[in-house]
Amino acid sequence: MRRPWLLLVLLATASALAWLWLDPADLRLRIDPRSREVALIIPAEMVGLRTATVVIQSLPELAGLEQRAGLREQLARPAVNSAQRVTVGFIPGQLAELTVDTPEVSDGGKVIPGLARVQLRGVPHGYLLVHAAPASALLETAARRRWLGRALIEAGAQAETATIAVGESDGGAFLVATIAFAYRTGDEAEAALARLTEKQGDTEALGFAARPGTDRITRQTKLLVVRLDIETDLVLQALRRR
Repeated sequence: MRRPWLLLVLLATASALAWLWLDPADLRLRIDPRSREVALIIPAEMVGLRTATVVIQSLPELAGLEQRAGLREQLARPAVNSAQRVTVGFIPGQLAELTVDTPEVSDGGKVIPGLARVQLRGVPHGYLLVHAAPASALLETAARRRWLGRALIEAGAQAETATIAVGESDGGAFLVATIAFAYRTGDEAEAALARLTEKQGDTEALGFAARPGTDRITRQTKLLVVRLDIETDLVLQALRRR
């Protein structure tokens, strides 16, 4: 049986991290505010990266089945590669909305928390950010496509939002991703961390060791952030067969 490709810890390194964040300004984009998930793509960061094309072409999995082929065609257009940034808004029950060089606005639009900016800068060669509010639909897709192990899905089940930042290591050996779950309370964040640490050594779920003091940080920030380093060849093998 095929195991979740993101969490084969014999080939990947996972560690639970949480940061004491600054308070960067929110990113308010001219996107339909009904978008449940928003993907932000930085094409300039994709140049020369081994994982970028297959990862971007997996984004349509967040859309309805009948919309995926059309969205893949849009993502492959030259205008996307030459843009400063590209956004895709996934509106439940409607066509996904792809916009090139989406402007920031002072009112209206879709708000992405400023912490996402920090998260994207925190991965090497960060080229993709996906923010989901609520987190549930993104987690359902991740579970269905076996992108994440069951322990991480369970830990994020009570989160209000989920934000994924994706980049690639220097030299291209690893895809690097951070997944940030935001909870209503510090207690919920700490409990989610505890559920993950109980799975230490379970390679089917998620095997990792939390750094000392991480429980105190999750309580203070209401965030649980997990970093994954996945061998590039494993990523390519998994996504190309879909």
